[in-house]
Amino acid sequence: MKNLFLATCFAAGVTVTPVAVAGPGDGSYSYAMMARATTLTRALAQHVHFNEAQYLSVKQLHLNMLTERRDLEIMLNGASAEELDNQLSQAQQRYETELAGILQPQQLLAYQNLRTNFTAHRLK
Repeated sequence: MKNLFLATCFAAGVTVTPVAVAGPGDGSYSYAMMARATTLTRALAQHVHFNEAQYLSVKQLHLNMLTERRDLEIMLNGASAEELDNQLSQAQQRYETELAGILQPQQLLAYQNLRTNFTAHRLK
């Protein structure tokens, strides 16, 4: 009986797949972060039309940006507002640079026009 119990426990332990838990900097994403990245990407895709590869690249870029922002907010908890703003500004600049590398010139122009004429409260 003991052998049957141990064999069952061993079999269950071998077949269980570990579940990723989102933590700072470990590359895993929570459901909320995945949903937010999808929402951001879809909203941008309505105005700057992507092909499939670009859509996936931009979605990954959004995931990276959201992760970096979360990590900075955790890391700089208690730091001055100026330091946090400075670090977030640098992260935003990296995002803009990477996005410019993904987009074609006409898409980049559409994005820049969108950015100057669009505010966060108007994002649907």
